[in-house]
Amino acid sequence: MTIEHSGLHLSALPTDEDYRLGTDAYTDEHRTAVLAKLGEYLGERRGRLLGYQVNLSLDGHTALGRFLGHHINNAGDPFVDSNYSLHSRWLERAVLEHYARLWHAPLPQDPANPQDQDGWGYVLSMGSTEGNLYALWNARDYLDGNALVRDEIAGDHSCRTTYLRAKHPDDNPNAYSPVAFFSQETHYSHIKAMRVLDIPTFYDLGGSLYPGRCPIDLTGTGMQTYNGWPLGGVPTTGGDEGPGTIDVDALVALVDFFAAKGHPVLVNFNIGSVFKGAYDDVQTACERLRPVFETHGLIDRTVRFDPDDLDRVSIRNGYWIHVDGALGGAYAPYLEKARNAGLIDTAPPVFDFRIPEVSSIVTSGHKYPGAPVPTGIYMSRAGSKLRPPSDPAVVASPDSTFAGSRSGFASLAMWNQLAQLGEEQQVRQAAEVLRLAEYTAERLRKLSSMLQERGEPWAEDGIEVGHGDHALSVWFQQPRAEIAKKYSLACVPLNLGGRRHDYSHVYVMPHVTQELIDELIDDLSLPGAFDRSAETDAERPLLPGQR
Repeated sequence: MTIEHSGLHLSALPTDEDYRLGTDAYTDEHRTAVLAKLGEYLGERRGRLLGYQVNLSLDGHTALGRFLGHHINNAGDPFVDSNYSLHSRWLERAVLEHYARLWHAPLPQDPANPQDQDGWGYVLSMGSTEGNLYALWNARDYLDGNALVRDEIAGDHSCRTTYLRAKHPDDNPNAYSPVAFFSQETHYSHIKAMRVLDIPTFYDLGGSLYPGRCPIDLTGTGMQTYNGWPLGGVPTTGGDEGPGTIDVDALVALVDFFAAKGHPVLVNFNIGSVFKGAYDDVQTACERLRPVFETHGLIDRTVRFDPDDLDRVSIRNGYWIHVDGALGGAYAPYLEKARNAGLIDTAPPVFDFRIPEVSSIVTSGHKYPGAPVPTGIYMSRAGSKLRPPSDPAVVASPDSTFAGSRSGFASLAMWNQLAQLGEEQQVRQAAEVLRLAEYTAERLRKLSSMLQERGEPWAEDGIEVGHGDHALSVWFQQPRAEIAKKYSLACVPLNLGGRRHDYSHVYVMPHVTQELIDELIDDLSLPGAFDRSAETDAERPLLPGQR
């Protein structure tokens, strides 16, 4: 039986009842049938998935089925083998070497004795959310006076589960109180991680302790505020109407405000932001922040890390720069190579470990280059590595990652994807998806003009198409629900001049074809494609002359 859903013929959708587990086992025939139903549903949906940052070009992974008969677990540190012998660390280390090379952070020649500037990391069992959580945990311990792996501590401090910090310098009560800065475009996982780790944001602290003293002017921005401080993060360039990049001037002013009061700072930058695919200019921002760090003593400060021995100190910076490259971290480096090869004219700003202030980077492997399971890469500088709260003998490998059991299949899938494409193929693929993103933006702009000319209901003033430099995301006014569902479009409300505007976006990933983009444009060209008057939560766009 089939049902018609927004112009796409689908088999009957899976239901909870199909898969409910009772006291009796499924027969082999029944179990096979309901799994086939799920397989058919996924196969039909994947052909038109346009709204999310995931690469569905996964044909080369069918050969990995043979490994599903093994429990592959990479528990412990990727560079120290565990007594658990069913692991894939050889592949994990190869993947880490690939990203260390891509991000200009060579792995140590001797993992037991790394240099401070060497890279260290691991393959994630979740996506970049896990990497962001680990990065912020590492940043908090680094900035608030906890011992790192490199630090020798007295007594039983390493076994404590509560944080007993050494006494802060008498002249600076804020010395071990880091403050977090991130833009309005930052992924929601950062707020989640800060809640778990109890890291205050600049607007939390500013609104509570310094009401009405925000150093940036928010007049006319339409932003929500807390006692004069911008809720949700540092403003982006041009606000919601802009490209989604962090406002560097605003960031510098905010960091300077808190650094002047003795706080260490934790700054997050985005490389391929969630909705607009924006690339923060990490290099320029760090150049602007450097004199702020120098002025307020945040470079090579002395930190007491052992509450049992106040004479034990280490030299650390009072800042941590984290780069959330969930999408762009694995893609932008190939655009740089494509530019150098003459395939494209420009490339995104440098964001990696060539910038001395950068402390950690994450990327999601299932987004780019692609994997059949959520995964990713976390990488930081070895000299800043946090000290694990325990050292379990049962694993026989340092508990230096966030997870205990870690998916060895994730490393296998990442390796398998990377092994199928040489560097030249990766470079050409990056250039091609950028070309297709630009094609998509151009076709949508032409559609916007056409809809405006014919006075299309709910699109009388066009459909507000946006596309940032080098972004794989193209955003436009949200269409009817049937079209959004057909193409799995992500839908997000943005604030334009104090008024809500509903947008959708397309992510042009390697599996997306020009034919699929053309099909979307054809659907969006139909009369009524943007008329959401039948949807209870829809807000009608302003008519021409009402802005």
